[in-house]
Amino acid sequence: MIRTTAAIAATCIASASIAGTTVFDFEGLQHGEIVNSQLAPMLMISGVNNARSFDIVAAFDTNLTGTADDDLEGPPWAGGNLAASNTPLGNVLILATNDDGANSGILTDPNDEGARPAGSITFSFSEAIGLFGFDLVDIEGVVVEGSSLDFSLNGQSVGSVTLTQFTDINSSYYDASISFGNNHANRFSPITSDDLGSLFDEVTLNLGGSGAIDNIVIPSPGAIALLSMGGLIATRRRR
Repeated sequence: MIRTTAAIAATCIASASIAGTTVFDFEGLQHGEIVNSQLAPMLMISGVNNARSFDIVAAFDTNLTGTADDDLEGPPWAGGNLAASNTPLGNVLILATNDDGANSGILTDPNDEGARPAGSITFSFSEAIGLFGFDLVDIEGVVVEGSSLDFSLNGQSVGSVTLTQFTDINSSYYDASISFGNNHANRFSPITSDDLGSLFDEVTLNLGGSGAIDNIVIPSPGAIALLSMGGLIATRRRR
């Protein structure tokens, strides 16, 4: 569930690919498991569904086939920068479109919300951080204009990044390897406090439609001071 370069207590610990980071990969969860405080105190997860009377964030196992949403199944992926390598993602997080089985804590037929806009998933951290990396799956090109990442500190906004900025050649976030569409899977260079001009303790993914998120990357405990001084922030390719 957590990969880290630091020796901290976690459900699952392995080596992360970026020095000084902790990666939340959600692999310790069951398919359909409702997610909120399993990763506390480091991380709390919540959601808002614009189209339903319930707000459920749940795990979805992309390795399965015959699920309620084959757009989230892979590899193979139909496109995106993880398609060529057929990178497996395992569990991802979705904003659920139904609450079947919710009383048990595990949805019986998990599926992501497809309303436009769908809603949001919020990641609240126990302390201010200066780096946030992530993977996204099945973000459709027709709704990406309504999708964004909002960053805040102590309840105050410190910046927002729209997903269209990653495909805009004139944007500092532009990445030619990223493409959006059904069953596309992409890995994003971390957004940092250098980009935003501030540390942050909460990140909200606003979903313009269907989609899922995985592999949340943040600084490991003890690395945050270095991040705030710019010591580990040279992760984005400046174009």
